Amino acid sequence: MAIAGVLVAAAPQAHAAEKTPARATAVTEQQARTDALVRRAQPATRTYTVRSGDTLSSIAGSYYQNPGDWQWIYEANRSKIGDPNSVYVGESLTIPYSAPSGTSSYTPRHAQATAQAAVLTTATSSLSGTLGCSGLEALWEAGGGSHAEAFTAAEIAMAESGGQQYALSPTNDYGYWQINGSHGPAEATFNPIGNAQAAIAISSDGTDWGAWTTYVSGAYQGRC
Repeated sequence: MAIAGVLVAAAPQAHAAEKTPARATAVTEQQARTDALVRRAQPATRTYTVRSGDTLSSIAGSYYQNPGDWQWIYEANRSKIGDPNSVYVGESLTIPYSAPSGTSSYTPRHAQATAQAAVLTTATSSLSGTLGCSGLEALWEAGGGSHAEAFTAAEIAMAESGGQQYALSPTNDYGYWQINGSHGPAEATFNPIGNAQAAIAISSDGTDWGAWTTYVSGAYQGRC
């Protein structure tokens, strides 16, 4: 009788042990459904109000940790941004969580440029000194420049400075893209990224190279 009593007493415990995984599974499935609903409910964009001193690059740096992703913001706000180099205090911008459709991709003509761009976050310091065409393409893109215009930008820089970081002309032009001193020290700089960003701004991201004599004369062609 003692043996039977032990068996009867043990049965509910075994039964409870069998039920526990089923409840745990139900809770796990419910949490998974909740997480999925939260993900679906997350908006595709958010908004940001422009403050004094902001640029698209600086805003992209804050949201994406990469100033070069400014084009995501530009593409999402084309209806209100006439010039990507000019945003206005108080303006409300749409900030996408991912690249908007229509943001183009581009593979540099020089294979080395792709490799340099891929490790840019850890090897930006290598994009300095005297650069060849691939390095200049990578530097242009590092500054936030258009992928599609990287090759032309490199050719112009080679024609203007021979790819020399510290090139200084008799007419007060600085760096790779020979930015004239009239643009101020922030743009007329020997700093590689600063010089590239100045070229991007002055050329409207490579759509207007009219300020460069080597482009107007055609002397840039064939440099890369």
